[in-house]
Amino acid sequence: MNKKTAINNRRTQAEYTEANKQVKKSIKADKQKYVEQPATIAEKAATERNIKQLYDTTKKLAGKYSKPERLVKDKAGRPITGIQRQRNRWVEYLEELLNRPATMYPPDIEAAHTDLPIDVNPATTEEIRMGIRQIKSGKAVESDHIPAAALKSGIEVTTNMFHLLVKKVWEEEQVWMDWKEGHLIKIPKQGDLSRCENYIGITLLSVPGKVFNRVLLNQMKDAVDAQL
Repeated sequence: MNKKTAINNRRTQAEYTEANKQVKKSIKADKQKYVEQPATIAEKAATERNIKQLYDTTKKLAGKYSKPERLVKDKAGRPITGIQRQRNRWVEYLEELLNRPATMYPPDIEAAHTDLPIDVNPATTEEIRMGIRQIKSGKAVESDHIPAAALKSGIEVTTNMFHLLVKKVWEEEQVWMDWKEGHLIKIPKQGDLSRCENYIGITLLSVPGKVFNRVLLNQMKDAVDAQL
């Protein structure tokens, strides 16, 4: 191989290396843009409490990245190895995020001087029907996969079934565990998604549990409002 051929080969190799570098850089930038746009939408939806848009956007983000275990960094920005240690970091972050210390100057709320005239009898079918109608549709659902729209679509049947359940709760003075629990999910914001600090956490609650809480609120509301 003569000198001219060797020079051409080196030049071709250098051009290939540079082109390959630029392609990888472009792909990385495109991936970042691909994630940041829906992440920005999700962050805005969370701020505005638009849970439907937040849920839909999160599903799209999850669809784009099927691997459940993303690289996770510790507080100092060092990569964490091992799935269990990564999960421990998420637990640590979410506990810090959600268990913030109480305010130094809590509101001074005076207790009622007399017992409030709150109806403590089991909820009627009309009260349950009203509670179902007051729950907003289009919200993200919990693990029971029962959306508000499903309860409203056959509201008479749903009301009768709910009435039996609520009556049982009143008699046994024990609320179904599924109605009290929530599932905590993490929503990406912008920035380095390997850092837990660039996520927010929201809790998905059971829709039937929300109906039960709404029924209780309606029973207490008038008596409490009269004291305010």
